Amino acid sequence: MTHLELDSVTKVFGDPDASGVVAVDDLNIDVPDGDFLVLLGPSGCGKTTTLRMIGGLEDPTEGEIRFDGTVVNDVKARNRDVAMVFQDFALYPHMTVEQNLGFGLRREDNGMTDSEIKDRVREVAEMLEIEELLGNKPSQLSGGQKQRVALGRAIIREPRIFLFDEPLANLDAKLRKTMRTEIDELQSEVGITSAYVTHNQEEAMTIADRIAVLNHGELQQLGSPDEVFNEPANLFVAQFVGSPDMNLFEARLGETADAYQVDSEGLSFEIPKEYVEREITTEDVLVGFRPQDLYQARNRDSSGPAFDTDVRIVEPVGTEAIVHGTAAIGDVTAKVGDFHGLATDDEIALTIAPEHVYLFDAATEELLKGRLVSERAADQATDSIEA
Repeated sequence: MTHLELDSVTKVFGDPDASGVVAVDDLNIDVPDGDFLVLLGPSGCGKTTTLRMIGGLEDPTEGEIRFDGTVVNDVKARNRDVAMVFQDFALYPHMTVEQNLGFGLRREDNGMTDSEIKDRVREVAEMLEIEELLGNKPSQLSGGQKQRVALGRAIIREPRIFLFDEPLANLDAKLRKTMRTEIDELQSEVGITSAYVTHNQEEAMTIADRIAVLNHGELQQLGSPDEVFNEPANLFVAQFVGSPDMNLFEARLGETADAYQVDSEGLSFEIPKEYVEREITTEDVLVGFRPQDLYQARNRDSSGPAFDTDVRIVEPVGTEAIVHGTAAIGDVTAKVGDFHGLATDDEIALTIAPEHVYLFDAATEELLKGRLVSERAADQATDSIEA
């Protein structure tokens, strides 16, 4: 296992003193031994460039990349002992699965005999459940089987770090879900520090120990999936992580002795101060409701805001439905149960628990109040009563 550190890493393509393009800007990331880091962000945010710098395929313009405290900026890619899995499986078409898996071991000066390499290939193939395919060539494999071979070729070397560059992008939706679970289980089993690039927030949330959200080459937030979802550092993170997109409304914020008063066009409600973890001094705010946190008022009592919504579209997704509607506060998207019978032009009353409301500074877009999970909200309410 390897402790990976990126210390003030910057990458500029072109002349850094003139009009060079800043792909990565002053990036600081710490990945403990054995952790699974996901680099998440939109296209062009610098995540693949960051991965390539870790692997030694790009040189940082400034800053240091360290493995276990040792700076590796000047260490060539072949000497960093990292294994990379690409979006393109990059298998040798003229070789069998067995030959593809063993290729890296045979070209290294590792002292392994042919028998030892053969045993290691079979061990990895059994781990990935492709032992019956060892005699096949890539043209005889499905997309999922090719991906397993690509993973096996990386695993077999037992590198210091795994690097994944959108490895599931070429697979269909069902196979992506299966493979990301297998990658997560595999990484946990072998315990090798890993960095994984994706623009798919669902992938990031399901496999990461820590997520680094990037935008325009800058780190927006580094945290666990729960932290990034419930306490996004700013509006960009809140909107990028979570599906469907968060509902956002402009509002004015007032204050009483025990609560913050939120006033928006068509909606007015209070948020008890025990649900707010910091003092808020700004008046102009953006209010955020995640669609998953909205529910029909007829199904649950709430001390939070409630508003009538005219239904425009109902999109069933299994036992729930995504409902798009129009309310006095603007367009609203909710993910609700008990949707059978709902149709266009119906009116429903939606509500949300006050602890689940997000608040952002309208000027800086920084988070003022995140989504409290029920256990933490209950603890804070109890502490407030006892005080």
